[in-house]
Amino acid sequence: MFYQCKQENSTWQTNTTDKGLPYRSFYPEAYKKGETLPLLLFLHGAGERGDDNESQLVHIAPLLSSDSLQNINPCILIFPQCPEDDYWAHVNRGGGQWTVESSESPTPAMQEVMSILDKVLDDPQVDKTRLYISGLSMGGFGTFDLLSRKPTLFAAAVPICGGADTTKVDQYAHVPLWNFHGAIDPVVPVELSQDFISNFIEVGGNPRYTEYHDGEHNIWDRAYKEPQLLTWLFKQKK
Repeated sequence: MFYQCKQENSTWQTNTTDKGLPYRSFYPEAYKKGETLPLLLFLHGAGERGDDNESQLVHIAPLLSSDSLQNINPCILIFPQCPEDDYWAHVNRGGGQWTVESSESPTPAMQEVMSILDKVLDDPQVDKTRLYISGLSMGGFGTFDLLSRKPTLFAAAVPICGGADTTKVDQYAHVPLWNFHGAIDPVVPVELSQDFISNFIEVGGNPRYTEYHDGEHNIWDRAYKEPQLLTWLFKQKK
């Protein structure tokens, strides 16, 4: 069996892959009624790494699983948790700031995320034309990394304060994308997003980009409170 799954209540499940990567999945009431639904994969930041299968729900999960959102845009949510000693993407943290390290092979944690997706997508109630990916900080790097590895899978992406291997952006230039960053981010340099946007446009991409002039690193709540973000996201379809 790939999954070890314990039902906690009518909507959330606690899961673990064969190799021990924990993740949480959310299934709204619409799923229990047999509806076909979009799926959003969310990748957390470095501060939420571990094996408690709870910390990754601190940011954004309460909003996405709330009745106010699910009543308007019901969706399945997948929130994996990265181990303490791993990353979603190959990164360099020298000097206290994060930068990208290119690699042809995924990290062990990202390999497990791809395995989770392979299994979840066997579900006939998942709308394969409306798969979304988002992530913050370390998860922003992971969002870009997974887009480069699965360029035809996602209908849209929302990376927040991350960075990309700009040599690979041509592979997913067709994907609708809304990128966020704080202009005075002391952890992940804003130049990483600026360089990404420039390269993405150069290869034919048409991204949305929001840079908060007074924003430091923790801009994710601010980004997800943008009035048009979720409306934009759930309209995207392959």
